[in-house]
Amino acid sequence: MGSKANTTTAVARSIDDASEQIFRQVEQSGALPPHLAAPEAVGAALCTLSRRLSGGEARDLAAALPSTIQAIVQPCATHRDEDPEVFSRREFLETLSEHLHIDTDQARAVSRAVFAAVERAIPTEEVTGIESQLPADLKDLWGRHRVEGSSHAARPADTSLAEPPPRAGVETPAPDQLRGDAGADRTAADSSGDGPAVKRAS
Repeated sequence: MGSKANTTTAVARSIDDASEQIFRQVEQSGALPPHLAAPEAVGAALCTLSRRLSGGEARDLAAALPSTIQAIVQPCATHRDEDPEVFSRREFLETLSEHLHIDTDQARAVSRAVFAAVERAIPTEEVTGIESQLPADLKDLWGRHRVEGSSHAARPADTSLAEPPPRAGVETPAPDQLRGDAGADRTAADSSGDGPAVKRAS
């Protein structure tokens, strides 16, 4: 308990803006149990994750973090073997829950909140580099596909804009369907080739 208080006090003494924003996002996620402070949750989740990475990638992760969080994670990334430890998501969550004195469901929620906040703050190539070293089940916790509202998730917004125009075009020949069954059949056949027909007209 004393070391927990010391970590929080040391972080609070000199905190940079980017780290503060990450801590705030984790707090606002609702994932933290009442006794758990954001700096401790962030440090534990990232240190545990770094053990699953190669030594070089773990150091790259630490270097990409804002200075306050970097100070917490750097020792985990530096004082270790070069080879990664091999463990699954279940073992990751068990280790994190043991360290933070929470259950595995809470550990899952905490790690997702921490990783989502951190992924918004570090370069995309670093997010991708880490993701490439993780097994599939751990990518469910870490991965830019989980980040919403950040630059890493710009693609979904574009696809949603692209969907309405073709569907709007299909509704235009609705009056033809009133001519009878044969007309409806022709309309159905035409609608399947709606895209190419538009291109020929233009």
